[in-house]
Amino acid sequence: MKFTFKHLLLGTAALGACATSSALMAQDTGAGNGVTEVVVSKRRPLAESQIAALQAQKTSDSLVSVVSADDVGDLPDQNVAQALSRVPGIGIERDQGQGRYVNLRGSPRYWTTLSFDGLSVVSPEGRQTRFDNIPSSLVSRLTVQKALVPSMSGDTVAGNVDIRTRRAFDYKGQKITGKLGLGQVELGDGEELDSGIVYSNIFMDGKLGVVAQASFYRRDMATENWETDPYLTNSVAPSKRFASETKNKHYRLIRENTAYSLRADYKFNANHSLFISSINTEYHDNENRDQFIFQLSNATDSAGNGYTTSAFINGNDPVRGTAFGARISGRITYRDYVDAMTTNTLGGEHHFDNGLKADWRLNYTWTDNTSDTVGEARFATNNSSSAFAARPTVVYDFTDRTSNIATLYATGGTSSARTRGAATPNIETFLLPISQLTAFDDSEITEAYTAKVDFDKDMDVFGLSHKVEFGGLWVTREKSKKTYSRSASTTGMTTTYADLAQDGPYLGEQRLGYTFRYSNVSKVLGLVNTHLGLAARTFNEGDYYNVRETVGAAYVMATTDYDWGNLVYGIRAETIENKGQAYASINGGAATLTTVSSEETLAYPSLNANWNISQTLKARFGLTTSASRADFDDYRPNLVINDADTTISGGNPFIKPEKQIGLDAYLEYYPKDGGFASVGLFHKDLSDVLFRKLTIFGSTALNTNSIDRSNYRFTTQTNGGDGEILGLELAYYSTFKNVAQKLGLPSWTEGFGINTSATFTETFVKIPAIINPITNLVTEPARTTNLSGASDSLYNLQFFYEKNGLTLKLAAQYRTPWLQDLGSYSLSGGQIVPNGNGDIYWDDDMEVDFSARYQLTKQVELYFDAANLTNDGSARYGDTAAFPTEYERFGKRMIAGVRFNF
Repeated sequence: MKFTFKHLLLGTAALGACATSSALMAQDTGAGNGVTEVVVSKRRPLAESQIAALQAQKTSDSLVSVVSADDVGDLPDQNVAQALSRVPGIGIERDQGQGRYVNLRGSPRYWTTLSFDGLSVVSPEGRQTRFDNIPSSLVSRLTVQKALVPSMSGDTVAGNVDIRTRRAFDYKGQKITGKLGLGQVELGDGEELDSGIVYSNIFMDGKLGVVAQASFYRRDMATENWETDPYLTNSVAPSKRFASETKNKHYRLIRENTAYSLRADYKFNANHSLFISSINTEYHDNENRDQFIFQLSNATDSAGNGYTTSAFINGNDPVRGTAFGARISGRITYRDYVDAMTTNTLGGEHHFDNGLKADWRLNYTWTDNTSDTVGEARFATNNSSSAFAARPTVVYDFTDRTSNIATLYATGGTSSARTRGAATPNIETFLLPISQLTAFDDSEITEAYTAKVDFDKDMDVFGLSHKVEFGGLWVTREKSKKTYSRSASTTGMTTTYADLAQDGPYLGEQRLGYTFRYSNVSKVLGLVNTHLGLAARTFNEGDYYNVRETVGAAYVMATTDYDWGNLVYGIRAETIENKGQAYASINGGAATLTTVSSEETLAYPSLNANWNISQTLKARFGLTTSASRADFDDYRPNLVINDADTTISGGNPFIKPEKQIGLDAYLEYYPKDGGFASVGLFHKDLSDVLFRKLTIFGSTALNTNSIDRSNYRFTTQTNGGDGEILGLELAYYSTFKNVAQKLGLPSWTEGFGINTSATFTETFVKIPAIINPITNLVTEPARTTNLSGASDSLYNLQFFYEKNGLTLKLAAQYRTPWLQDLGSYSLSGGQIVPNGNGDIYWDDDMEVDFSARYQLTKQVELYFDAANLTNDGSARYGDTAAFPTEYERFGKRMIAGVRFNF
């Protein structure tokens, strides 16, 4: 067996698990001491920073993982998603090689919520929180809440990521910190810039504290990509599936993150204070994409047999073969993506003489998710069936997942006896003049208003100490999407792809069976401005929606202290009102603006127990309930009604939340030398999971002109699946200091350490059969699959060294494949076979990073970061790994710079 880094990682994680067990067997005895909060207020040695974070984790009254700003800064984690990838139980989903979404303990990405300083906010994309638009420089501390309590939002199914921002009172007086780094992206030879500055000071005799922060990150990069899909299933040979097309997407992009924040705290006295804060982030992706699509399904074999005929299927190999007279289309697409957020909060904290404490917040959050297509030009071969000789013969080779190859040749012969001619590698030879020129303006804007108040009071009842907490929340969120399109007539236009191309080297590394030139940005924008600059914008009614969600919540909870620990218990109730507006089309006629409303009240009880077995050993048990509301666009009533077929399709304003009942059992070990070990089991019972389904509409909301549409067949997202998550989480952290001292080794050896974790999950969801409610025939069979976002195994490994001002870290994250999207399936020959690709999976993912820090002086530090050292790409497949659908590679990234602290 070939030994790889992945095997090393798996072995080390297993070693960490053994170390965890050994540590748990060697615990000390005694009573624990608690602290309510630990603030890492300046750069300190890594070991001290880790101890501070672990102390905050240990004294929490529920199951959490804590990461300090120091830990975030000691690896190349430019955004919060990358920083969270180091936390036990968290896997991340990447875009263009950069962390974006979070899967917490085997859960879908939209089950993890985001909060700033304890106040939940909505992401620009909606429920599925993006963490790549939040720079790590904003963070004072990350707290990942895994076990829920009633004071948290009820839609927190997997957990919550709370970002504690910096405060002036974290420091003793004036403080200025910052960084400036420059680097290079290997693929495309682009530049990388990372910069940030924080200013903090205290004024008015210690009453007013002000902290301001700003950061800017920029990466100029290229990405190489192939996609081969969808796969066609034929009754002749259901297991012999052929790809309909293969394509290459050649990306050039500039990615930027900008953030700035301001917070002011005013202390009237020791008991009363106010604060105001504003946090602003913007993620900007400027993407130029040149795409070439080889449409194999429009080609034939040498005898002229079509791609889906028995003769073609039986005589050809899906992985390697020849397609005669294949159609090719080329696309130049320039996109401008912006994810912007501003969240502004006014709050206060008050301690009254009777022991009552009050904490209140008023918040306004605005987000904009813009995905404009500045311009798209399309070109194609002559697609007439008689013009096969004007199209290439494509020799396809899909045996190497990193480079699915399409090699081009001339096509000769007759329609029923086609031949492969001379090699014709220049793809521009086959692309006719422009056939389509369009542009799109697409924006999703969300506005949210929140009022929140929390009270707590310590009291003694029946000889026991209790902390009683209660409060309420009111929030309204309104999200609206509007899309406009522009197009120009290409009749008479003679512009070809070659007219818009520029000479220059290929920026990727994968093998190609053809040559091409990248599009010239100035030429393409000139074409767009000339033909689309004055073109009228058309409002796309089918894409429009406006959804408003209003949530009213109240909770009560108590923490009761015992000699052995405490119990945290209570209940939360939420009333959710949804009002959706979109355009409905009846029988292909003019669209009508339709408004539909729904309302639901839910209650979420929970119980958490924290048992201090000894001074160093702690057990946690949790029983929690919560529910995840569907994303905003799922509620939109953008319905298409066909009275002749008695069918309706579109969004579903009546979707119910996906519900969970969770159980947690963890054992945590905090030795006196500052290490950490834990082992935990978690289980979630799931109900009302969302799936695409054919059902009965069941509402009179669309009845008009004496037409009853309540019994029409309705194809939409709906509830109906049940499932569960079962997992095991292991974590271990230790330094070599004590061992080195006991063995009498040189002092420099004390700096070594390890931080590792492993998470194992089993998930399943039962997908009910889709049955035609009129004929009672099964259109899609019932089946069982994994929960989206769940990897069977997830590993984190960090080796570090810190001594005499030098800090070194080598970190790796590895996760096994996970489901991204559910597909469609049918019965063929008694087998369940996919329609097209079926379920889409991300293949296993590996990233190895390295960082080095050296403290020149107390105020100045040099650093070097290297990301994706193994140059692993991202791969997807349909149904099984035998049918790969995509592979992307992004290259290594290296950056060096200086940090300062005054």
